[in-house]
Order: sequence, then structure tokens, then C-alpha cells
Amino acid sequence: MASLAFQKEAAAILYAVLGKSASSTEYDSVGAQLETGALSDSSYVTSLLSSADGSTLYAGKSDLDILQAVYTKAYGSAALNTTLQDLLASSSLAVSISKVLSDLINYHGFDSATTASQSSFDTQINKVLFPATSPAAAGQGASDVQAIYHVLGLVSQSTNVNLFGSILNAGTKSVAQIADKFVADRSYLKALSNNDFISRVFTASFERAPSSTELSHFLSELTGGSTRGQIVAEIITSLRGTVAPTDTAAQQHFNDATVTYAQGQIAGLAAQEQAAAVYLAVPERGIDAGALDNWSKYLSLSTTTYKNFISSVLGSAEFQRKGAQLTGDDFIQHVYTAVHGVAANAGQLAVYSALGSDKSAITQAIINDLRTSTATDATTVTQQHGFEFDIGTSLLYKTAASLSTTAAGGNATGTVNTGASHQISNAETAVLTDVLLAANAASVVNLKFADHLANLTINGTSAATVNLSDNGVNPGVDITVNNGNVILNASSGADDVLVTATAAVATATGDFNLGAGNDSLKWLGNAAVGGANTVGAGVSGNGGDGVDTISANFITKNVVMSGNALARTATISSNSAQFSNFEKLDLAGYIGKATVSSGSTAANHTFDFGVLTGNAISESSLTGTLSTTINQAATSNIGSQGFVLSGLAEAVKVINAAGGSSAQLEVTGNATAASSVEITFLQNATDHFNVTFDAVSSVDVNAGSLALNSSSSLLFPTALTDVNIASGGTGNFDNILSLTGTNAQVQNITVTGDHLLDLTLGSGYSNVRDIDASANTGGLNLDSSHGGTGDGIIVQLLNILPLSGVTTALLAPVLTALGLNGYQLTVEGSTAADNLAAIGNTTLTGGSGANTFEAKASNTQAGITITDFDSTKDKIVDVASALTISGDTSGTAVADYGTRASDTLDALLGTLVGGLTNGVIGLLGGILGLDSSNSLTAKVGVASVVFGGTGDNASSYVIIDNNDNHTLDTNDSVVYLTGQNHQQLIDTLHYA
Repeated sequence: MASLAFQKEAAAILYAVLGKSASSTEYDSVGAQLETGALSDSSYVTSLLSSADGSTLYAGKSDLDILQAVYTKAYGSAALNTTLQDLLASSSLAVSISKVLSDLINYHGFDSATTASQSSFDTQINKVLFPATSPAAAGQGASDVQAIYHVLGLVSQSTNVNLFGSILNAGTKSVAQIADKFVADRSYLKALSNNDFISRVFTASFERAPSSTELSHFLSELTGGSTRGQIVAEIITSLRGTVAPTDTAAQQHFNDATVTYAQGQIAGLAAQEQAAAVYLAVPERGIDAGALDNWSKYLSLSTTTYKNFISSVLGSAEFQRKGAQLTGDDFIQHVYTAVHGVAANAGQLAVYSALGSDKSAITQAIINDLRTSTATDATTVTQQHGFEFDIGTSLLYKTAASLSTTAAGGNATGTVNTGASHQISNAETAVLTDVLLAANAASVVNLKFADHLANLTINGTSAATVNLSDNGVNPGVDITVNNGNVILNASSGADDVLVTATAAVATATGDFNLGAGNDSLKWLGNAAVGGANTVGAGVSGNGGDGVDTISANFITKNVVMSGNALARTATISSNSAQFSNFEKLDLAGYIGKATVSSGSTAANHTFDFGVLTGNAISESSLTGTLSTTINQAATSNIGSQGFVLSGLAEAVKVINAAGGSSAQLEVTGNATAASSVEITFLQNATDHFNVTFDAVSSVDVNAGSLALNSSSSLLFPTALTDVNIASGGTGNFDNILSLTGTNAQVQNITVTGDHLLDLTLGSGYSNVRDIDASANTGGLNLDSSHGGTGDGIIVQLLNILPLSGVTTALLAPVLTALGLNGYQLTVEGSTAADNLAAIGNTTLTGGSGANTFEAKASNTQAGITITDFDSTKDKIVDVASALTISGDTSGTAVADYGTRASDTLDALLGTLVGGLTNGVIGLLGGILGLDSSNSLTAKVGVASVVFGGTGDNASSYVIIDNNDNHTLDTNDSVVYLTGQNHQQLIDTLHYA
């Protein structure tokens, strides 16, 4: 048999596409194929559309018309044509229909229109899956058939109730005749002696043995020609009449057994879960619709027991094939493993082996022991939650629910899965992924079974205690808190808690205990424009284990100025003691500032990190002529591992930042280009600052601009020399960062990680010497407005020429006078394709990828050097001329300006330096033989100095005549390429 989920899928598709109710045979056959993968839902849709019924129903209709018809059938109202057209534009009609139906069946949100459509569609499909009493059998007929089942001691079957109930209502057969057929169809009933038959029906109906008078009466009837069916009918009539006081309990049980169900209606959830658990425990499958319908109703009867039910199904053919045929420890191990998910050990086997050979007792014990366990160890709790999850999943329990607190505590209350208010079961809780919780009573709400909870919104105003899964399974919950008084005991995963404005933090009393995992507690603040945040004294938070983050908005700073003009005292206090175990401080959305009693200079959106480390400043203009004393607030470990940027930080400034492990910024979300963070460190605070991108995203993650202000003392200085950027994350996206502001200490920028980094380096980082992305595998897009100060495209050539000591001595003062000495900014690209945009006095090494070298400004005075240019894969983009130079043969070939042999330049330079009249232009032009007018014969050309040997033995200059005057001058772009083959460049390079 197919499981309920796939039977429902099959029935839903047939109903929505053709408007037909599937028979149990149909939805089980198709469902089994869907479950095994032998048939896809879209293939099934295709077969229905191409069937005779489908061809007739949709003759002459367009795909849009057909999709609209199916949508309307399922949702109860039409969709926008544009919505369906978008679906059809990206997929076939069959796939589009499958998606429409799947989206409705599996919807787990809170849109009222969609949930109403889902409920209505579920009701219709449930009528197919659980036919119960059909209209033709409803009423007396169905009740009589169920009475026959009860009196004969049989389990009611809904299909027979409908079949024979309709016959009885039609008047074509009597109750006695139908009862006779039931007996005739069951050989074990036919084989009974009259005495045994009467004993059986009395035991089943009156729940006792017949008296001697009763036995004699019915035996007389049977020997006198009455049928067994007539005996059954007579007993039914007796039980519907007046009975002896000792038989009233049996009569009540009879009345319970003859209650009829409406179409789509089955027994209560407790009975459903009991039945589903056994199907998971023995045949190890989800229960099917027929079994759920029949057995849940059976279990709801006041005369039945769970053990009797188990005994009945264990004897069935399917169960006997799938585990019930085993004996001893083999049987125990089979059931235990199916229920717990792991094999039993020797001690556990011994516990159940002690129950003897009664398999139903063993099965019941294994199931109930786990379901009712009060153990608190993570192993048992996880197994218990897992089994409840399997039960709820097999019963198609909804994964989204609007719930409320239960006055007496415990599991939440809601109408989910039944339509009626009830305290939800552990199985219902276990499948939940999305919850809206109305915390409307100060009671405990147990959501611990919800190991798969992903989204939780807490509303209301009561101080409810909300307990989430803490057994280490849940990876983390996104929690929106609109109730500032709630006591939240979060999950053991990485929870993300957002406290909203509705929570009224200024007067709230809530406690946020985030437990294990790397959690975050966020709040957008409540400061008025130009004001400070206000946090209620009753609010508290504990990050628990892991590395946890708290919004800077939660931390307040208050300064009380006292004293007089001679001696001032600034007493600083903070609410940081209300929060513990938050190792990182989130700057996103920070809108606060310090509250200063007098003389305030506190700036908006400025966070004094010193309030956490004992290094805060007064932020007051009032100082004492003789002394100013600052009484610091108590220190805290908050922010001990640095800062986080989870979103937009609007002109946020941090002052008095510390070093060590706090000198780092973790970028966890897209802050957008509008974000701006400026961090000012204490003097001598750190020699490095780390930026780590580790967001989970499907769009580019932009950290906005970051300014780092550092200083050091003259004595024993510590300078911030190194910025390390790890460009990582989960997803296909680029990371983006702009280093802005002024910093003369940073010298080295290192880029690692596996994601492409778009890095903008502002001109204010005036001392950067090296940008190294060689350990990055994602790529580097660099836009640098900073370059070195010298040792550029002329000096680099001179340094490798075989010059005499005399010539070198002559050159030294000339190079100084021409301003060509200094340092180079060096850039090493990643192992992927890079785009390196730089200004003069920058040396670029692209790496193994197909690289683009962008010359933002490169001329004879301050040019760009490329050490590994490969004309077969790389290209040069010159901003001044807007030309691209590459191996693309669709452009214009570059001109050959010739070569100079390196060993001839010593004598040439000796002469050239002595008569140099045109500065840098004259020096480079003289070296390359391009020092006369009209020496540039083309827009773009290449001149080289060739060293001895063969191969890549040339240092080459790509020259672009920007002003088209055919003369090398300061307006022209010049890019220096080392380690080249001159002829190869001439043969391959083109410009466009």
C-alpha cells in the first residue's frame, strides 16, 4: 500500500485536473508509483490531460485556459493570468499544474486566503480518502451495518458500511439478510457451532456470556429455522431498547460503535497517532488512508484496547511479511530499531524480552515507553522527538500553525489539524516549522518537540515562558518578538532573535536566554532622532554557549557630570550587566548615543566601546581646570570577539575600540552600499583588523564603507598595519567592501576566501604597500585610488639593466630630481579571474585567471606595471583613452615601435643623462628611441627592451597616443609589461 501522503497527492491531482473522485484502488495504485519514483506527478498530469476524459474536458482550450481551470478547481478562485503566464513561460503545462497543486497542498504560511483555499481543498480530498458514510448509506443503513460489525465482533470497514448501508436504506435487503451475508462470507463464523456462535455474539455485544435462559432461547430459534443473521438482528433490536441495569455499559459501548461519520471525517488525533505509530513500528511505512480510516475509528471505540488493535494488525498478511513473523529478540530488535532509529543494546533487549512471547504487548511497550518517556538525556529526547515527527509526518499534520498559550501550561493550543481548539499533541508539535504564537497568558509554552521549527513569531503582552528544542537537533530558529515581556528559552541551534518596536523595550521585562549555538539578539532601537535608546531595567539577555551577538542598540551609556570648574567628575554607567555571554556586537541599525547630563558632545549613531572595557570618555565639553576624573562603568565581555554587520549601518561610528580578538568585523548580511561604519581605536590598540564575510545569501553582500582610524605613541608604538579580509559565505554571490577615510598606518591588505571580493581602496589609505589576494580562489575586483610614490615603470627597467657603476651613479641624482624614487603599491591577484583597476606606481600580478588590468591613470611619470600579462587571456583597459587592448583580433592591431637591446643602453644612458632636456618624457623616449616628434605612428603601439637569450626576454611598454599628436608626452598612457615576448605582443595584441 502507498502511504497517505502519496495517496493524497494522487487523489488531489485527479480531482483538480479531471474533477473526479478517485477510487481507493486508483489513488493507491498511482500513489504507490509516485512513492517509488516510477511515476512523477507531472507525468501523471500529462496522462490525465491526454486521456479520453481529459481530451473531452479541455478540447480546444489553450494551456493558459487549462491551467486556470485547474487552479480554480483547487483554490476555489481564479488566479491572475499574468501569474499563470509566468509559470508557463518557464515550464510545461504539466509541470505548471504540478507546481500549482504542490504549492497549495504543501503551503506552510499564514496568508488567510491561501490557508482558506488549502483547508477547502483538503476537505474535498479527505472526502475521497475517507469516504466514511456516503449519502446513500447515511443514517439508519450505515448505523445498522456498524451494529452488525459490532455484534459479530468484527472491525468495521467503511467500504462495506457504504455498500450495505445503501442497500438497507433502499429496502432491498433486511438487517438479518445482510448479517447472514457477513456470516456466510467468513468461514470461521460459519464453522462455529450454534452454541459457540451465540456465545461469540453475546461476548461481543453484551460483553458477557449468555444466561442459560438466553442461550436456550436462541438455540431454540436456530433449531427452529431462524438464521444466524436473524439472531444478530434480534440482538441489535434488544440493545437499542431497554436493557437490564447490568447491561447498560454494554449498551453504551454498542451505541458508541454505531455512531456514523460524515464523509472526510475520521476519528480523533490520539487514535490516529496510535494507529500510525504501529505502522511505523512494524511494517516501517507511513499508514495508508484505508488503514487510518478503519483503525482510528476502531481505536475510538470504548470496547477496544490498543493491545487488541496491535494484535489484530500483527496477524495481517502485510505485517507478517514485514516483521511480525520474527520471534524473540529478532522481533524486539526489529520494532525497537524502527521506533528509536537505532538498534537496542543487550540491556534494552532484556527489558522487553522479560515481557514474554506476546508480540502485541512488546510492541505496545516499546512504542509507549518512548512516547511517554520523561528522560532528559539528549539521546532519548532526540529519539522521542524523531518518532513523534515521523508520526505527525505520516498523518500529514500541518507544519504551520497559529497557536496560543495553554492556561495550564504545556503544549500550545490551536485549531490546527482539526479545526477545533485543542492542546496540540507532541506529534503535532514535532512537525512544526512555522508558528505564530499568541503569548496571552503567563504560562509555560512547550515547543521543545519542535526540532524542525524554523520561524517563530511571538505576539501578545503576557510574560509567557516559551521553551524551544534544546536537544541539539534544531539548527536554529528565526524568532520575531513582538512581546517584550516574554521569557524566551531558545533552541540549542543558532537562533536569530529580532525584537521589534511592538515589544516596547523601554518598559519591557522580557528575558532572552539563547542557550547553545551561535545566536544573535537584534533590536532596531527606539531612540528619537538625535536621542539615545531606552532599555527597560527588567530586560535581560544571556547568549549562553557559543559565540553570540547582540545589537549595539541594547547597550546604553549614561554620563553624569558633577563637580565644579576646578575639578570635574564624569560618572559613567551602563546597562551592560543586564546582558551576558554576547561576544560580538552588531552595528547594523544602531541609532543610539550616550546620554550626558551636561555639556554633551555625544554624536548621533556613535557607540563608545570603552563603556565595555573601562576606557570610555565623558563626551562632555566640561572639564576641570585642575582635574577631570572619569569613573568608569563595570567592564563586560560583550564585544570581546569584535563586531558584526548584519545589515545597514547608517553612519555608525565606534569610538575607543579595543584590539586583540575584538579587532574584527564579521559581515553576515547585505548592508547595501548605503552602509557606513567608522571605527576609531584606542591608541596602540592593535596591529591588525580582520574583516570576515560569511553570509548565507543569494544576492551580493555589500558591507558598504569601512573607515579605520588608528594612532600610536612615539614610545613603544603599535600601528595598525594589516587588514585581513576573508571573502567567504554560503551561496553564489560576490562580497563588496569599500575602505574609506584616512589611515596612514595600514600597509598590507590580505584577501583570502572562496568568494569574489569587490574591493574599493580609497586614496586616504595613503601608506598601503601591498594587496595580496593570492590565497583567494573566488576572484578580486579591485578599484584602487591609491598608488605608490615611485620606483615605477622607468626605475624598474633601470634596475634590471646591465648598467655600469658610472652610469648608475649618474642616474641616481636624475631620478631623484625627476621624482621617480619611492615605493610601489604591489597587488597580487587571486587564482581566479580578476579585475584590477589601479593608478600609477602600482605593480600588478594577476595570477592564473583570465585577468583584466584597468589603468585608471598610467603615464610616463607614474605608470602601471604588469608582471604576468598574457596576451592570450588577459586584457588591458585604459580609462584615459577608453580603449581595450587584448588578443581579440576583431580590433586594430598594435604598431611595432621596435626594440632596444639591453646591452646597448649603458652607453646610451650615459649620453642621454648628460643632455636630458625633456624630463621623464625625454628619459623614457630616449631609452625606447621614441624621443622625436612623429615617433608614435599609431594610436597604440609597443616598444620593448630585449635582454639576451630567447623567449619571454623583453620588458615592453604599451603606449597609447591619447592626444593623437604622434609624440610621446605626458598626456599619453603608458603601461609597462615585464617578462614578455615582443614579437608575440605585436602578433596578438589589438585595440578597440
